[in-house]
Amino acid sequence: MLIRLDNVTRIYKVGVELIHALNGVDLEIADNEYVAIMGPSGSGKSTLMNLLGCLDRATSGTYELAGKDTTRLGTAALARIRNQQIGFVFQTFELLPRQNALKNVELPLIYSNEIGFRARRGLARTALDRVGLGNRYKHRPNQLSGGEKQRVAIARALVCNPNLLLADEPTGNLDSRTGDGIMSVFDQLHKDGQTIVMVTHEEYIAQHARRVIRMSDGQIHTDERQGKGVTS
Repeated sequence: MLIRLDNVTRIYKVGVELIHALNGVDLEIADNEYVAIMGPSGSGKSTLMNLLGCLDRATSGTYELAGKDTTRLGTAALARIRNQQIGFVFQTFELLPRQNALKNVELPLIYSNEIGFRARRGLARTALDRVGLGNRYKHRPNQLSGGEKQRVAIARALVCNPNLLLADEPTGNLDSRTGDGIMSVFDQLHKDGQTIVMVTHEEYIAQHARRVIRMSDGQIHTDERQGKGVTS
């Protein structure tokens, strides 16, 4: 099992008030699953995504990633997990504006400080080829369309060959046609064996996943598997 959450809670203190963002969440996600997480604002889906990405810690309960209990790890160990085992795709792309596509994709490899320049460059080129941007290596973000920027962001998320790909509203800043193109990339990645967990508020985007989790009041309200999802 790639992901296992056992009775996870997350409580924030805002002034004198305690906000129960997650209330006893149990969840298992296997390798090569394609999961969409949905729910209204305040339902806990973003908090859950942050926990899965080791960007936040549970107040209580345990989160195991690839058999390792992350709740017992220190800051440096969690940073290594984020760099080596998890790829992040954000709604706002989060690209460095002064760097070209190739250098943006190389960035996680530079942070790992374990791979030489030539190897980094080769892995970055492969990742960009994989998302259909083999002719955009030297383009900066202001020279790319919104869809191309998101493809660069996906390539950057993939360059370290992560166990888990987390996507937070990956089509939120794109028109529907461009969004469909991005979802075709995710569909292909899943076919290639990539585990994907995606937050979305769009039903038609969620239909690409093979499993849809709906959250409410910090808990999993429904957890349903669906056919073969949408293929593009």
